[in-house]
Amino acid sequence: MTDSDAVIRLVIIEDHHATRKGLESELSAEPDIRVVGSAGGHLEGLRLVETLQPDIVLLDLHLPDSQGPKSLASSYCGVDGRRVIVFSGDSRSAILQLLLESGVDGYLLKSEPVPAVAAAIRKVMAGNSPVVSQELQSDQPQRLTVAEKHLLRLLARGMKYQEIAAQRVTSPETVRKQVDQLLSKISLGTREELIAWAVENGYGGLEK
Repeated sequence: MTDSDAVIRLVIIEDHHATRKGLESELSAEPDIRVVGSAGGHLEGLRLVETLQPDIVLLDLHLPDSQGPKSLASSYCGVDGRRVIVFSGDSRSAILQLLLESGVDGYLLKSEPVPAVAAAIRKVMAGNSPVVSQELQSDQPQRLTVAEKHLLRLLARGMKYQEIAAQRVTSPETVRKQVDQLLSKISLGTREELIAWAVENGYGGLEK
């Protein structure tokens, strides 16, 4: 086996300087992982990835110049041979589900020790994906139904309960209850937060 075959080429995209440098240092010490570059923002990261063509991108979920988790992940996924592992402090099951549906190869919490991150990188490189933090595996995400996604689209477009009820041929009170159920499922507190979440995660378009 040649050196190029054995070594996993990794790019780290993380806006927290100390976290990024710590990951660079510790993961570079692994004999089969080479950190070929790192970036502190989304656009910088995209340019770096296009230039360096790494095997795996370790991607922070919340970057200051990104358009939301779904858009962020999608911009790095979908290239043949490139794998993406999200590295985030966000443990919400709905976010996990959304990112897995977007095509990421792993979802690790920032509480993971570096050896566990290295092990996940190896598993993903070997084709064993998705790799998810053990803490999240014990609370598998509840999948959003077609009806729930439709409701999110209507909310993201700014429609009121009465307007949604008329379109779905139901009552405003039923819509209110459905919104309450979504709030609980996605772990949010208010209708306004749910609307913001829906917009941020791409439900404002015509299709989802």
